[in-house]
Amino acid sequence: MKKKSVGIIAEYNPFHNGHLYHLNQSKELTDAEISVVAMSGNFVQRGQVAIADKWKRAEAAVKCGADLVVEIPVIFACNSAPYFAKGGVEILEALGVDYVSFGSESGNIEELKAISQEMKRLDGEIEEYIKEAVKNGLAYPRAREEAIRELIGPQAAELINNPNNILALEYLKNIENAEVVTVKRQGPGYNDLNTCDELASATAIRYLMEEKEDVTGLMPQESASVILDCRRPSEEILFKLICHKVLTTSAEELDEICAGGEGLGNKLKNCIRRVNSYEELVEELKSKRYTRTRIERFLIQTLLDIKDIDHMPNYI
Repeated sequence: MKKKSVGIIAEYNPFHNGHLYHLNQSKELTDAEISVVAMSGNFVQRGQVAIADKWKRAEAAVKCGADLVVEIPVIFACNSAPYFAKGGVEILEALGVDYVSFGSESGNIEELKAISQEMKRLDGEIEEYIKEAVKNGLAYPRAREEAIRELIGPQAAELINNPNNILALEYLKNIENAEVVTVKRQGPGYNDLNTCDELASATAIRYLMEEKEDVTGLMPQESASVILDCRRPSEEILFKLICHKVLTTSAEELDEICAGGEGLGNKLKNCIRRVNSYEELVEELKSKRYTRTRIERFLIQTLLDIKDIDHMPNYI
């Protein structure tokens, strides 16, 4: 008899106590005997280098209870929510999981399903509204919120203000065969730098690691023993690599990058010689129109030459 399986899309950057809670709850809610994780590799969704390489993060996940960890190709992993979700869901469904489980701030699967169906039905109109709003100077997240508020309603607009809810809605738009469950996020929010008992966001843990603070209580022991022994990525080396790539690439080619366009290529070419660090470069490029996340994603995609993703195949 086939064993029940649950699939999870994750970054585990790094694997912390909240992730362990989600993994255990996912198994409990679905009665699954096998857990499969589709995980980003060395570059993560927000356009950053992961805190530890993909092999170590996968090792931490397996030691904490995941049965199988496979990589979401970087073209999907280091991209906006629709592409990230599509890449992860396709992999899990191709592997034949019975359930897909995701964390959300909402915790209400029926509410998420209803809004997701409306977003799918009105997809063309939402995209048109966003395109027009961005053209008029609104940043993409604000434009998306306004589009949802106008076309679906204030409750849906409020819901998409939370990062996990945004991904949850994108997962639901792409899932065709598997059953779905959601686990309500516990502890501090996605970008919250505060800790609560033994719970903290991955963002907070990375920040505390940079500050040389003790984070062992915020991660399962099996994860901490792997992650804390890893070499940290070098921002200085990343900056040099990006400089070389930008200086040897035309502005026209830079505008073909997936997160590029709208003159970003020219702007990057014009400021690359004026800055002395990665942080300076990001600060120089970001604006009301270009969010930090888009800029960081653009820089990594430039380095990796990620273009025309709509014609790129997924793979396991």
